[in-house]
Amino acid sequence: MKIHCNKEDLTKGVQTIQSALSSRTTLPILLNFMMETDNSKIKIVSTDLEMAIKHYIPAEIETDGSVTIPAKKFSDILHSLPSDQDVELSVDAGDKVKLKCGRSRFTIIGSPKSEYPVLPEFDRKEAFELPMGLVLDMVKKTIFAASSDETRHVLNGVLWSAKKGILEMVATDGRRLAIVGRKGVVKDKDFQIIVPTKVLSELLRLLGSLDVKPDSQEKIQVGVTENQIVFQAKETTILSRLIGGTFPNYEQVIPHKKDISVVLATEELLAVTKRAALCALDRGGSVKFELQKGILHISASSQNIEFNDELEVNYTGADFQVAFNPHFMVDALKHIDCEKVSLGLTSPVNPVLIEPADNTESRFVIMPMRI
Repeated sequence: MKIHCNKEDLTKGVQTIQSALSSRTTLPILLNFMMETDNSKIKIVSTDLEMAIKHYIPAEIETDGSVTIPAKKFSDILHSLPSDQDVELSVDAGDKVKLKCGRSRFTIIGSPKSEYPVLPEFDRKEAFELPMGLVLDMVKKTIFAASSDETRHVLNGVLWSAKKGILEMVATDGRRLAIVGRKGVVKDKDFQIIVPTKVLSELLRLLGSLDVKPDSQEKIQVGVTENQIVFQAKETTILSRLIGGTFPNYEQVIPHKKDISVVLATEELLAVTKRAALCALDRGGSVKFELQKGILHISASSQNIEFNDELEVNYTGADFQVAFNPHFMVDALKHIDCEKVSLGLTSPVNPVLIEPADNTESRFVIMPMRI
């Protein structure tokens, strides 16, 4: 193999695939990435056997071929090279990789492609399209509520449910829940899968690198099989195994009755909850919300510090007290896009329903804490 390419393109490509490299593995080949020529481009691939990333780089191909290269050392070398330079890369019959850039010369010992895991091909016939902005928005509004507790395997991902043209994403860690739905985006699709947070974090990183905005209508290709999901955006493909198991019945957690419903300015409530969070204990601390006629009183205290504040609210019922983990409340409010937020309450021991005042496409549920 012999190729010429831009150093910046090669560096960005290796950065794109690095998160799928295995840091803890008994298979040394997984510390390498695979590089091969493919239709006048370079294809680079990394995998940890749970997730894989494939990326194409423009290049001038002198001789076709393939090799696997130690990823960390190669990345370090690329970062050391001068900017705005072309790189010449050649591989001999013994998988010795020679890199030239300006007057610099490096030689790295690679391994043959035959030792690298074979990735399944993306079947475009079964794939469907979604706007990149929609995917970005829905994943951001749910992924934060997923559990990081590895003993609760099915909660370490986001449920994707497609039915009757509606796509829903749901995440929960058992103490809070985030659910986002969009109508008319998945015609003729019917599936319910649990997508690992690791691949969704990588997807958010990819969409961020492409400078995707929430209103972007540019399309991403999505393929779903019995045990895998594939995303293809421009020159990058991300493939991941799905999480097996049954997602909890989240519908029964969502309050369908609201004895108390109050509407507040989203930014004001977010700001005051952030201030209260400074005074709650780092772990297990709570912020108390007290509804009185026309007033929402917010308070928090720990060993050495106390906080009190008030917001005006259109409330005429009896006095009501409830306490929440302030960080859960802040996470939910950060993902409310409209000016007003609605809080639906029933009792101090039942969950609160938090949703934008002007729509119910996004809903967040938080379990209260003991006062």
